[in-house]
Amino acid sequence: MNPTSVNIALSRKHDDVKQVPWLSPAEWHDVYRQIYSNDPIEQTKAYETLLAWKARMPKLPAGVDCTLSILQVCLRDREWTSKIDSGELPMYCENDLSLMYSTTIMRFLNYFSNIGHTKQRSMFKIASQLKIPEWIVELRHETAHGYELPSIGVLRIAINILLHWLHDEYWAPEACAMKRYYLKEGEEVLKEEGESEVEDFTNMIEIWTAVSLYVNADYKLVSDLPETQLCEILQDLRTYMLSEYRSKISNDENEYISVYKRTVKIDKEYNLRTAKTLLLAKISVDLSESLSTMHEKSNTICNVLCKNKVFLPNLDVMKIFRQQEKKNTNSKRKILPPKMLRFWKDIIFLLHEKGMLETLLFKLLSIVNQEHEDKERKNLAALWISSIFYSFVQLDIVQSISHTMEYELQKADRKLDTKILSQHLKERIHSEHPYLRGVLWLDMSSIIPYFLLDTNFLSKLLLNINEFSARLVEPILKLLTSRIDLQTQKHLLNLLQIYTCQKHDNEDSNNDVDKIFTVEDFDLSPIENEAHTHKINRANREKTTHLADQIIRNSHWKLAHDNFQWIGCPIGLLPWQVDSLKSLEPLELNPSQHSVSVLDSQIVAGIINRKNLKMQSCIKWDDVLRKKRRIEKKHNKHIVDVMNRALEIFKNQK
Repeated sequence: MNPTSVNIALSRKHDDVKQVPWLSPAEWHDVYRQIYSNDPIEQTKAYETLLAWKARMPKLPAGVDCTLSILQVCLRDREWTSKIDSGELPMYCENDLSLMYSTTIMRFLNYFSNIGHTKQRSMFKIASQLKIPEWIVELRHETAHGYELPSIGVLRIAINILLHWLHDEYWAPEACAMKRYYLKEGEEVLKEEGESEVEDFTNMIEIWTAVSLYVNADYKLVSDLPETQLCEILQDLRTYMLSEYRSKISNDENEYISVYKRTVKIDKEYNLRTAKTLLLAKISVDLSESLSTMHEKSNTICNVLCKNKVFLPNLDVMKIFRQQEKKNTNSKRKILPPKMLRFWKDIIFLLHEKGMLETLLFKLLSIVNQEHEDKERKNLAALWISSIFYSFVQLDIVQSISHTMEYELQKADRKLDTKILSQHLKERIHSEHPYLRGVLWLDMSSIIPYFLLDTNFLSKLLLNINEFSARLVEPILKLLTSRIDLQTQKHLLNLLQIYTCQKHDNEDSNNDVDKIFTVEDFDLSPIENEAHTHKINRANREKTTHLADQIIRNSHWKLAHDNFQWIGCPIGLLPWQVDSLKSLEPLELNPSQHSVSVLDSQIVAGIINRKNLKMQSCIKWDDVLRKKRRIEKKHNKHIVDVMNRALEIFKNQK
């Protein structure tokens, strides 16, 4: 049977196969359910099955063996306690139970003190690492080295805690691992599929990036590329796409493919721009046909983008995109350079079409909010978010105007072609809103993400604001104009400028804020200091003191000054206290209505509060076991080299 447990500490693991005593996962699940049913009959059935497992395989997994020992003593306790109380068994049998409990606890702690790198260490440190209460270790020492065994009540509590611990650290994680294995045909298979998918998307994005760099470096045909390997990849892509998606309208000069209701023309000379379009179509196909969920696909493709050297580039690459810009361009820019937006617009449009743009925005926002990230990288992430936000601001304006125009055209019984209408709207909006001229033009039928219209998102953003994320507030406010009035928006932006230490345009340079204070401003002379202190004391004496209930109970009382030493005050009713001689009831800490012996007898071994059961471990087993970190499988090195060489050629030709 293949391995199913994520906790190596509690299972015997071999290279490929783990031998287990249960006949099937169903039998294992039945025992798990019976153990934690709090039903004595069900727990007895579980105990009998565990004994059968022990007979099949004497060396059980640690979690199972410890459960067997605990069930044994718990069931024996329930059987004997009623007989001891009724006199059917002698009182010294309780001592036998204590000895059984103590032995079980010792065996439990010995099991888990010999796993991983916990050998030859203090038992207390081991227990702390394994989240086992320190006082249970004290019980073990008291049992091994003391003159008396611990009380039966304390031992019952300890054994119930250990049974609870086994649920959280063995049974629940094992159940989850089994479920994952049988649903996904094993964790390893799922992991390999995920890694393969990540590698495929990474390769496709980096090849698309390399081709786009060559297009921007004025290369025309695939055959002109200086990279032989890239030429072969693109030729294979052309062959594959034609074999899979060849269109019926192909002719001798040109060929066509039809992918998801889109027709792509493949010219005979195989233009580099055509190769770029084919790559985009292949990425779109992979996103649609992937077996992963939409959430997993979104995370994968967005993670790949955030690691791409051209999507979040360094300063050298950014200089290329910022060429031909006006020299007086404000360093506190609101969006990315238009050249960079044009470079990535096809990928952004594809993500928007697939409903993955929101995931990308939150990935970038996490980069902006992470303290350990590079400053330039955080700045670029913020510019990406701002650029996309302004695209939605533009879309909001477009949709508002287009509805009005469509109504007017319909009223006048006129029709306009969609392209002409789009161009007319673009010219009008860029004329009325010049700040939107470099923004990506999204499809007019697109939907603005809900979170951008939610004031709760704006509130969270404001509560976690920093110098980079501050610029994201302005486009969101433009989308929320109907909910937040312009005056409030203005005050909010001013507050953000102050909070992020940005100088306001209307700031008065003559204000005291610009004054630089020195130590001398605070170093008063002794005479000035004494006068200052006298002034404060006089003000304190003249200050009116208000009683809590405004009732003067005794004319002999005098108001005390603020620095009066109340520690020397005689016991009695103070001026601010209520006019009552009633005293507060004393706090009762752990009130007890029964003797300890009665409470001990009410503790039922093996019965635990099922509401407190967790479904995952809180122990860092990798630290306990020094589990080797699995080296992340690197994607094809040749693909990385292809993109890097394209980037160098692009930089050298600009």
